[in-house]
Amino acid sequence: MRFLLLSTYLLSLFLCLVSCGNTEDDAADSIIGEWTVTEIISQYGSFSENAYNNESSITEDGDLGTFHFDKDSVRFDYTRNDTLYTGSSSWSLNHERVNSGFVRVDQFRLSIDDYFLFDVRFEDGTSNSEKNAEYLSLSELAQDTTHLLINLSLEK
Repeated sequence: MRFLLLSTYLLSLFLCLVSCGNTEDDAADSIIGEWTVTEIISQYGSFSENAYNNESSITEDGDLGTFHFDKDSVRFDYTRNDTLYTGSSSWSLNHERVNSGFVRVDQFRLSIDDYFLFDVRFEDGTSNSEKNAEYLSLSELAQDTTHLLINLSLEK
């Protein structure tokens, strides 16, 4: 009987260790690589931390550009509203657990130094969606105004 309990405990511990990964490391590993910008939605309106009044929006789709992430730097080149955004910089990804109703969820922020601060959603945004992600959504409230929200959709 003791052997059975010990075996069950060790098997449970092993499965937990194998299945439990580091969320921030998984997310950073997923970001590394070549991403194609497939859609950009520019929403114009009045935005605050808890609400927004969307007055108009422009949706662009197709092959709009690329982001290439390596371990420490990113190169980007994409077009939004007939304006070319291009550059190269270091990047960092921050992760925290935040309250969302009665549960806590993962929240990711991607900082591309001197250029952007994006809220990041991997795949469908569910638990563990940051592992081996093939789809990425980046959202930013434009730094020079509080009247423009930019959403970029990227695919590997």
